[in-house]
Amino acid sequence: MFRATNIYRLVLATLLLAAFAIDEQNRLFGKQDPRLFLGAASSYMALALIAIAGSFWRRPPLMVQAHLQLLADLAALTVMINASGGLTSSLNSLLIAAVAASGILLPLSSALLGAALGFFLVTGSWLVDRWQAAQALARAGRGTSDWTTGLLNQIENSTDDWVRLGILGAVLFIAAGLTHTLAERARRSEALVRQRSIELLEVAELNQGIIRHLQNGVVVVDAAGQIQLLNDTAQTLLDAPTTSPGMALAALSPPLTQRLEDWRLSNSLESPPFRPAEHRPELIPRFTRLSGRQAANVLILLEDSDQVAERLQQIKLAALGRLTAGIAHEIRNPLAAIGHAAQLLEEADDISAHNRRLARIIYDNVKRANRIIGDVLDLARRDRGKPERLDLGLWLEAFRLEFLRGPDGPTPDWRHTVDPADLAVSFDPHQLRQVLWNLCANTCQHGVKPGAIPHLELCACLESGRGRPILDVRDAGPGVSAKHISHLFEPFFTTRARGTGLGLYLARELCEANRAHLQYLPNAGGGCCFRITFAPASPLSEMD
Repeated sequence: MFRATNIYRLVLATLLLAAFAIDEQNRLFGKQDPRLFLGAASSYMALALIAIAGSFWRRPPLMVQAHLQLLADLAALTVMINASGGLTSSLNSLLIAAVAASGILLPLSSALLGAALGFFLVTGSWLVDRWQAAQALARAGRGTSDWTTGLLNQIENSTDDWVRLGILGAVLFIAAGLTHTLAERARRSEALVRQRSIELLEVAELNQGIIRHLQNGVVVVDAAGQIQLLNDTAQTLLDAPTTSPGMALAALSPPLTQRLEDWRLSNSLESPPFRPAEHRPELIPRFTRLSGRQAANVLILLEDSDQVAERLQQIKLAALGRLTAGIAHEIRNPLAAIGHAAQLLEEADDISAHNRRLARIIYDNVKRANRIIGDVLDLARRDRGKPERLDLGLWLEAFRLEFLRGPDGPTPDWRHTVDPADLAVSFDPHQLRQVLWNLCANTCQHGVKPGAIPHLELCACLESGRGRPILDVRDAGPGVSAKHISHLFEPFFTTRARGTGLGLYLARELCEANRAHLQYLPNAGGGCCFRITFAPASPLSEMD
């Protein structure tokens, strides 16, 4: 806008000079004083060129340049008006345009001050003309010899000029105030439009991001079967190359096109699945018509049938888990009675050795079944943990004393280190005891060579890079067979005849319930390593 006003000044000065030079006999402008008009118009053009250069250099600041331009406009136009006949000249409209332009660029106070200054300059120029006229009449002997009295007579006899001055002054102030008000409203509207445009762009980008990362495939086609939208998931599911809006759906996936045509004819809610390619899984399409201005378009949602089956399987497993937990709780009492009866039968004096061995078998299997039931109930309660801030060094020392008194067989060789010594973790203490007891007991049973003493090494430190606390449980045994590694954390997987196969599975589930992660790492020096990656512990101030 600032540069546009400077270009307008340059064009205006050029037109004034051209009009001045075309007809020297009947000049429209500068007829009263041609030399003065020519000098003012030339100076005005030079100032316009300097202002254009200053707008690119931005020196001085643009607001200072705008004020200087207003002063230059008022001065140059007043001189040209005076040289062209004064108040009767048609150049007065240019003065109004200059004040109106200042109302667009400058504050309201500056615009009104410019209107007042323009009015005073025109009035002063008119008074100078009246004074010169009074002096001319006095010299010609047609007026009073006192120039002051002559000036007053000239003013009193110029009623039309006073009306013109009043109208010009009013128009100048109205132009300044009105253009400033309109410019401010336009600026506010522009700022609001810009803000709304930014918000709309952000919402559009957000929608595009959400659609792009949806787990379901999203395809939008118009009435002619042209693709309007295709997210990344749909492109992957359909095994499609890079597509562009406007591509025909039939060229991308003929089976999906056939399902769409069948749906349009039958308008049924369910459509049979289809396979986009031989090596791709079956897809379940769902069709919906859009509303509003997009009513002719159809939204297609694509679901991987394998993922749907997996979600259904998870729901069934969750329901089965709750049912199993209820059954396990109900059969504990009968098992306890059977175990107690078998133990009493084994201790009877009149029982034979064969029957005593059978009673021992019953009792041992009751203990095993009861242990399985306990593990199942622990799985059902895995989300009831209450994580606490634990000093890992002190907690491991207390756990070491408890564990070394507990396991059957030889006492393991135990070593543990904590670095830094004040390392803290966030975990439910009872559940952490269950996790480490399972890991350490598993190590004493499997992570030891025949005839050797079990070796346990627990190392706690901060993980490099992320800085999260980790705890490694290592042994010096033969390690885990490569074919068994992928099944380690599966429920009921065990290599022992008397094992339940729930120890490692339960340990991982308890870790996940406490925002931790349990994983198996092969030990380069022999044996195996189970690593627990803890969630960062909350500060003490948050725990209080």
